[in-house]
Amino acid sequence: MQLLEDGIIAALAAVGLVTLLFLIISALVRPRCRGTLDAVAVVPCRGGDCAKLEHTVHMLERTRYEYGGFCRIVILDCGIDEETRKVAALLCKEDYDVTLCSKEQLPAQL
Repeated sequence: MQLLEDGIIAALAAVGLVTLLFLIISALVRPRCRGTLDAVAVVPCRGGDCAKLEHTVHMLERTRYEYGGFCRIVILDCGIDEETRKVAALLCKEDYDVTLCSKEQLPAQL
């Protein structure tokens, strides 16, 4: 019975040690930049850029999650058409840190 208890304690200790090592190594390999909270990524968009806009915003969201560096994504209206406006509105609804603004509203967003 003592052998079984010692085996269980050794297994739990090994799992705990592996978990601690994994957390330390993952923190060293992929550090997250949290110091630039006021930085904004601005994506200029024209009419007919639906696919490019969606791809760019999703790539920026992934980059923000993995590396940090900025907190918001601003889609800049440089003459977008109705279809692109709908896609931009869906992207804004999908993520609360994505906003759509015109050139006049941009200084207020920054």
